[in-house]
Amino acid sequence: MRIAYLSIGGHIHTTRWISYFVRKGHEAFLLTVQPEPIPDVEVIDIRTKWGPKPFRYAVSLTKVKKILKRLKPDILHTHFLTGYGYWGAFSGFHPFIMTVWGDDVYLTPFTSTLKLRLAKMVLRRADWVTGDSDDILRDAIKLGAPPDRSTLIQWGVDSSVFNPDRGVGIRSRLSIPEDAPVVVSIRSFTQDYYNLDVIVDAVPLVRDRLPDAVFLMAGNEGSDERFRRQAERIGAANSIRFLGKIPHDELPDYLAASDIFVSIPSVDATAVSLLESMACGNAIVVSDLPSAREWITTGETGEVIAPRDTKALADSIVALAGDWERREAYGRRCAEIVRERADHATNMERMEEIYQRLAGGGR
Repeated sequence: MRIAYLSIGGHIHTTRWISYFVRKGHEAFLLTVQPEPIPDVEVIDIRTKWGPKPFRYAVSLTKVKKILKRLKPDILHTHFLTGYGYWGAFSGFHPFIMTVWGDDVYLTPFTSTLKLRLAKMVLRRADWVTGDSDDILRDAIKLGAPPDRSTLIQWGVDSSVFNPDRGVGIRSRLSIPEDAPVVVSIRSFTQDYYNLDVIVDAVPLVRDRLPDAVFLMAGNEGSDERFRRQAERIGAANSIRFLGKIPHDELPDYLAASDIFVSIPSVDATAVSLLESMACGNAIVVSDLPSAREWITTGETGEVIAPRDTKALADSIVALAGDWERREAYGRRCAEIVRERADHATNMERMEEIYQRLAGGGR
C-alpha cells in the first residue's frame, strides 16, 4: 500500500508509527510542517513561511491537495486533530483516517467556538478514528466521530527492548548509590497540565523522610529551565538529576534503573511513557484520570492520586520506596499487563487490518 501521513515531524510517536509500516513493506510519505528525515520515507515540507496564520493554513492546504493528487496514496492517515486534522479533512481525500492524541480532543476544541466546529467537522468526515484509550475515544465520539468506526489502537511497547533486565550501569553513570530509591518522570516540559511543578514541590517532602531519594526528570519536548530554577529556589536541586531529552534507544536503561515512575497530568490519554515504564517493571504513581485507571489500580499496580496533590504524591512515593516487596509485586504485574494489552506489533497489525479494509473500499 501507499500510505500518506499528515503528522508532527520529528516526534517519536510519528517516527515509530510510520517506520513500522515501512518495515512491513508499505510505501510511506509524511506531509508535515516540522520536516525531519525518517529512513526510507519521503518527508514533504508543507510549510508556508509568510503571511498571517489563516493565509498560511490555506496555502498549505493547497499544497496538501496537490501533493495527494501527485502521490495517489491508498490511505491518508492524519495524526493530531488540531492543524493536521484540519488539512486532512479539508483535503477531501478518502479513505481518511484520524488518530487523536490527547489535548487535541480534551482541551483545544473548547478554547473557541471555531475550534469546536473544526474538531466536529474533522471527526465527522473521517472514515475511521483511532485513539489510545477508551476515554479519549468516548470524547471523540461525543464530538462526532463515528461510533462504529472508532477503534482503540495503542502506540504500544516493544517488550524485547523495554523490560526489567535493562538499566545496567545507569546508576553508576549518574553517581547514584545502588540502594537509593530512584523516582523517574518523563513528560514534556512544554505543557503546564503535566504538573511537573508539583513533582518538584514534592521532592523536599520526600527527602525529609528519605534523604537518599533521587529524582530523574526528563522530557521529549521543550526546556527544563524553569523547573531547574524552581528546584534551586526550594532547595531541591541536589536531589534531582535533570536529564533533558533522553534518546529513545537509551530510555529503557533509565526506566529499568528506576524504582518508581510518576505521571500526574490534569488531562491525558494513555501515556506511552507510562506503558514503557510499566514494561520495565516500575511501580507507578499516576493521577486520577480515566485513561490512567485503565492501566493502574491502587493496591494492584500502583497508586492513584489527585493530579495536583503534592502531599499525596510525596506520601505515595515514600510508601512505595519503603516497601520493596510491594514495589516489586506492582512492577511484575505492570510488565505482565503491558505484554498482554500493549504490544506494539500487535496494535500495528490491527491498524494494518483497518488500512487494508479501507483501501479495499470497505467501511
